[in-house]
Amino acid sequence: MSQPNLVVREILDKISLVEVVSDYVQLKKAGNSWKGLCPFHNEKTPSFNVNESKGLYYCFGCQSGGNAITFLTQVAGLTPREAVERLAKRAGVELPERTEYSPQQSRAAKERADMLHAVHVANEYFQKALKACDHARSYLATRGVDSALASKYGLGYGGDGHGLLHELAARKVSFDIAQAVGLILPSQHGGYYERFRNRLVFPVFNLDGAAIAFSARQIPPDEDGPKFVNSPESPIYTKGAAVFGLLQARQAIRKSQKIIIVEGNFDVLSLGAKGVENVVAPLGTALTPEQIRLVRRFTENVVLWFDGDEAGQKATHRSISLLIEAGIEAEIIQTAAGEDPDSVARNALVDSLPTVLDNAIPMITYLVESMLKTHGNTPHGKRKVVEEFKEAISSEKDPFRYGRYREELARLLVIDVKEVQHILRSPDTIIEQSDVKKLTPVAERTLLELFLCEGTLIERFLQEDPLKELLVDSEVKELFEQMQAAYEGGNHDLGAWLVNNGQEDDGSLRTRLYKSIMIEGIHPDPELEFDQVIGRLRRERMESQQKHLQERLRLAQREGRQEDTLELALEIARIKKLIISARTS
Repeated sequence: MSQPNLVVREILDKISLVEVVSDYVQLKKAGNSWKGLCPFHNEKTPSFNVNESKGLYYCFGCQSGGNAITFLTQVAGLTPREAVERLAKRAGVELPERTEYSPQQSRAAKERADMLHAVHVANEYFQKALKACDHARSYLATRGVDSALASKYGLGYGGDGHGLLHELAARKVSFDIAQAVGLILPSQHGGYYERFRNRLVFPVFNLDGAAIAFSARQIPPDEDGPKFVNSPESPIYTKGAAVFGLLQARQAIRKSQKIIIVEGNFDVLSLGAKGVENVVAPLGTALTPEQIRLVRRFTENVVLWFDGDEAGQKATHRSISLLIEAGIEAEIIQTAAGEDPDSVARNALVDSLPTVLDNAIPMITYLVESMLKTHGNTPHGKRKVVEEFKEAISSEKDPFRYGRYREELARLLVIDVKEVQHILRSPDTIIEQSDVKKLTPVAERTLLELFLCEGTLIERFLQEDPLKELLVDSEVKELFEQMQAAYEGGNHDLGAWLVNNGQEDDGSLRTRLYKSIMIEGIHPDPELEFDQVIGRLRRERMESQQKHLQERLRLAQREGRQEDTLELALEIARIKKLIISARTS
């Protein structure tokens, strides 16, 4: 194994994959493994498995799998080299110099690094500018945000419109890069101007703790321009896929097993000031499926706490439909007209907030009760409620949950459930049938599993050329040739090689092998099992030869070829003895 591979192996041996994954996914112990919701596709039932002892993860839903390096490249968008560097720092391993990148990889890695650096430089500048701006700090004080809370969330001030440009130039940040991440804009008079000047700046962090974008608010009495200005999309930031405060709320979410979603950044801050820290906000957009998927990686216990105005109520209704589609049963905190979580938190006594949180009601109850307030409790009003409710839950595909929603609707309307059944029919159950695939011979598949568990067995297999003739299945032979080439190329850990080399184009066998090697203790004694499997493959080969000879024998008998009949019968008898001997040995 080459020196770089040895170093990577040392890193992977030293780090805990469960700890790495837990920075992004809520995991729960399940036997010898850990399970959670897959961060790579939308799912309602956890199918993402982490095997700590093998250092591998695998999703049975989307077939994503790999080790800690693969995980970071997929979940954090890092290059393999960046992932290795981060894990090396975590493991306390010094990396040798390595520069062999393709031109495309080098350009992509440099662009990403330059953009992250530009946003980091701006974030440092904004935080320094806040400390020097009495006006901005005074405004924060009126909103109940002290210096410690501002520091926790990384708040800043955009400056007077000239300082950031000087800072970027002084720290060698390309203005093209700064423009690409939305820090500056080209001026009609030539040069650039600063996007977030004279504004209170809220940084947006990814789950790695790196600032990737900003949301900036006017500071009263200034009313020039929009109330909020946000970073545009860039290669490091996607609108509607991030939420404000998640990095800071992550530990509180894990501790409480609950997340509160509010509308505004100041809602997050005001609740945080009163000790309610498991709170996030969707950054000026309506809650999106991507944001729901993001927060669901940490908990499925969601509480919506939106503003008490009409817009807030409509946003709650839209969000409930998205939560239903995601299979999440949320709770709703109702806010009085003219109030929002920010005002409630700032005006509430510290010990009264838990009561507010405890008064959250199930989302279906909220949905029906709010519709009754709109349409009235008359027969015509109830009919409108039923129709509107039908539309709101139309994304629910689970017949059982749909039936419970229907029962709750009938209970709250005080009518017989049978009266709404013909209007709210259960969704058709969708049975997804995968294409029927050719079954792989068990012994041949087991042999490949053994190679994945103990790579040195491939050497024993290759020492005797006739053994390769035991492989009959074309899919097995193709994958074996790939494994052989990988092993001879220095990849002696074939299990890690398999999960690091993609599976989309390799068909069902590779997928089944992924699943197999994730099972703890599936092959406790690979050496012993190898001998047993080779014996079984030899017997199967002889049995196949026997069947072929028996077909030839029947044909020879029908055609009256007595000499061939005798010769074939003797050969069948000889093979039969070998099969019996092999079975008893």
